[in-house]
Formats: sequence, structure tokens, C-alpha cells
Amino acid sequence: MRHSESASSLNKSRRHLLKSGLGLAGAGLLGGTAPVFTAPAFGATGPAPGDIHIQPARKALVFIMLDGGNDSFNMLVPRDDRHYREYRNSRSNLALPQHSLLPLDNRSDQQSREFGLHPAMPEVQTLFNQQKLAFVANIAPMTEPTTKQAMQNGSAKLPLGLLSHADQFRHWQTSRPDARINQGWFGYFADALQPRRPDTQIPMNISLAGSNIMQNGVLGSHYSITDKGSVGLIVNEEKTPLNQALLESFETLLNTDYGQDPFKQTYLSQTRQAQSRHQTYREATDSAKVNTYFSDSPLSQQLKMVARSIKSADRLNLQQQTYFLRYIGWDHHDELLNNHQRMLQVLSKALGEFQQSLDELGIADQVITFTGSDFGRTLTSNGNGTDHGWGGNTLVMGNAIQGGRIYGQYPSLALGNANPLDAGDGVLIPTTATDQLYAELARWFGVADKDIHTLFPNLKKHNQTSLSQLI
Repeated sequence: MRHSESASSLNKSRRHLLKSGLGLAGAGLLGGTAPVFTAPAFGATGPAPGDIHIQPARKALVFIMLDGGNDSFNMLVPRDDRHYREYRNSRSNLALPQHSLLPLDNRSDQQSREFGLHPAMPEVQTLFNQQKLAFVANIAPMTEPTTKQAMQNGSAKLPLGLLSHADQFRHWQTSRPDARINQGWFGYFADALQPRRPDTQIPMNISLAGSNIMQNGVLGSHYSITDKGSVGLIVNEEKTPLNQALLESFETLLNTDYGQDPFKQTYLSQTRQAQSRHQTYREATDSAKVNTYFSDSPLSQQLKMVARSIKSADRLNLQQQTYFLRYIGWDHHDELLNNHQRMLQVLSKALGEFQQSLDELGIADQVITFTGSDFGRTLTSNGNGTDHGWGGNTLVMGNAIQGGRIYGQYPSLALGNANPLDAGDGVLIPTTATDQLYAELARWFGVADKDIHTLFPNLKKHNQTSLSQLI
């Protein structure tokens, strides 16, 4: 859609898209609401404890959710003359100047497209050119491959709640877009590796974003920290007479036996457990110092804490770990150009600093970092921003990957009948499923080949070798 088109034209176009097969809850379609966890639509569950087998190794997966829907076709952009013109025509007033794009080394695909990055991402450009970072193009949660024709005739099997923040946020965590379940694939890792974890043991899944589905298993859960570390009794931090008196009162409370009062006993048990874990975590990470400079952004500071935590894995009695982070605010229905530049700059700096810190600490070979986002955005402008789409681009970073490449199929950015992947209004049908990326990451993490399809039951419907060279 061009900048001059009206809001009523936009709504008409999107209603046509819905009638073509994108059945979803209208409440989540155009609004900028934050994701919420809804109850499962039916009783679908994931693998049972014991179904997944993982080879122990010193490895960590770090997932950063770009919460709200990153406009990733303004993050990774064709920069050769022919394909840039196509991009500029579709993006209209949202197109970045061709001369501003940061070139990627030695990158042209079968269509002779050359690519560049948003000018706010010089650190990501360096990592890509150093072959420590790669992109996966036109990826999204998919039940099965589909076509424009299947969507138009109603035969396409689409993700539940397509274009809805809440549902797509969930599907990125579970890779089960045909169901609404409350367990994620990181959680199943914990079921396999920590099935009988004692209460005093720090869980292998560590969250810097509080409660999440990705790290929930049937048995396993996550341990929440902040960019300052674990959270415990604050008076433990300073030894003053007042704090000492408070601490003694707290310890007396914790050691009290409330006999037949189950509520108080349960509360005290959980409080004791939380304080014990806090002390264990703090003592383990205190000696893990990072000299790499980190920016003041919350994302950079969180990744600094992740680096310290991974370095402390042995002291935490952990080998494999997962980390879950959220960078919120990517739902740019308005003021896209300014907001996107600001947020991509934060992301790029944080990734560059994190990878440098891993090199400094000597653990860069043990860590893969990757991003996801609710969905891609429409190629068309709504006037000053973009609306909810489907396929988009994501990135994977680490010494273990074959970087300096764009994996998957970067789509045509033409609109309408000129593009077989344009489902309407510039919503692109994805050509790579999250299952395909996650399967490669899970194999690297140590999941046995025979269990990959148990972990990702829809994987068999997709090309299982398309990302096989990523790691």
C-alpha cells in the first residue's frame, strides 16, 4: 500500500486477507497489546519426561524475543539496483536510502541479489562479515508449507491465531502452532537433563524476563534473575546493625514450625528455597568478572549477566543452560523509521558486546544466540508504520555456526500478483518454519537425532535439510 492510501483502504485490504484464509481473533489483529498467555484451546501436550535424550556438554542457548513484531525487511534489505527498486516500490515512504545500507561481504544469492543491513547495525555487520553471525530469511511458525492458492481456497492449515500477538508469541516458544500448549522446547530440555533436580539446585533454564512458556516443561521450570543477578533478601547485602537485626528476625521466621498450618508451611518452604538458591547463585557468579564494556541499555546489561552466568556454569553445577530474554516495543504501527532505528541500534550494540565478552571469557565456542519476533510486518505502509504480517527474518550468532550467510529463501519483495508469497497487503507467506531452525539448534545442544521429531512433531512436513549447513 502506498503512503497516500487511506485507512479505510487498509482496512478493506486486510478484511480481504482474512476472508482469504487468515481466520483469527480480530482483537489481536490491529492493536498494539502486549502478549498474554491464554489457556490451551485443547488438551495438546508435548513429550513426556524421558522421551527426549540429550548428550551432556558445556553448551548454552540464548534466546532474545524481539517482542511486538520486528519489521525485519527493513533490517535485512536487498541493495543491488534491481532488487532495491522492488523493495523501494513496495515499502514506499518507509524505504531506507540505498546508500545508507551497510554492505554484507561476499553475499549474493541465486538471483544475484546483494544485501545490506539497516544503518543502525554496524556491530551486526562486523559479526556477519567475521562469519560469526548469519540470517535466516522468511521464517515463522508454520503448521505445514502453504501457498497463496491454498490460502485463497481455504485449504491451508494455518497457525492458530495467525497475526495475533498472544498466539504468535506463544508459537515462537513452543514451535507448535497447531496447538496452544503451556510447555516449550527449552522446558523439555530440563525434563531430560534435570528430571530429579533437588530443590536446592539452580535450574538449567534461566530467565531474565520472568515467567515464560519456552522454559516450562512437564517437570522443569526456570530460575528468574535480573540484570543484577538473582533476587534474595536485600538485608544480606549490607552488614549494618539494623540489617543484622532484620536478618536475625528473618532467620527466626524461616526456622519457625507452624505445625498444622499448611499455608504458612508452604510459604516458608518456598521462601527458604528461594533464599538458598539466591545465595548459591550469588556466590557462584560473584567471581565471574567481565571486562568488556557493556552499554547502559537493559538488554546489554542483561546479556552481561548472562555472560557471567555461563562462565559460572561449573560452580552452579550445570553443563547445558538456556536463557530467555525479552526486548519489548517492536510493534511499530506508527513512527517506524525513528523507533526502529533506535531499537536496532540497541540490539546491535548488545549483540556485539555480548559476543566480545564471550570471547574474553573463553566460552564463545559454547554459546549460540538467536532472536525471534512475534511475526514479520507488512511490506506496505499504513501511513507511518506497518501492520502485523507473517514471515520475517531472524538472526543466529556464535562461533559454532557457519556465519556470513543468509539461510532459507529470501522472498521477492514485490506486491500482489507479482509475488506468489504475498498473501495480501504485503503479508508474506513464510518459506522456513521455526521447526527447521530449532531442530538444528537442538542437535547442536545434544538432542539425539531419533528424538528430534518427538520434540518438533511438525518438522516432518518441512524440508529437513534446508538449514543443515548452519552449524
